Amino acid sequence: MIHIAIAALALSGFVLLLLAMPRHQQDWLRRKLPARTSTALRGGGFGVLALAFAAAGLGLGWAYGAVAWCGWLSVAAVLVLTAQTNRERILRLFS
Repeated sequence: MIHIAIAALALSGFVLLLLAMPRHQQDWLRRKLPARTSTALRGGGFGVLALAFAAAGLGLGWAYGAVAWCGWLSVAAVLVLTAQTNRERILRLFS
């Protein structure tokens, strides 16, 4: 169960970091967000990734948790990158 939590937090963190960038805001939201919102998204993204690290360390032990966290970060990054690459298809599905 802890692995699902780490994976969900890692994925959420990377999505927040993706949406913090003006270029990707234009791609996904069709508009750019104010600078203050982008800064909040960036801080939230890093905060959620730190929370995922804390959950991994507390749930699995700090040695194994750090390794599991890195693994889930890699999986989440690949998922976000794949979504970004296929964004037109994804947006067509939901519009």
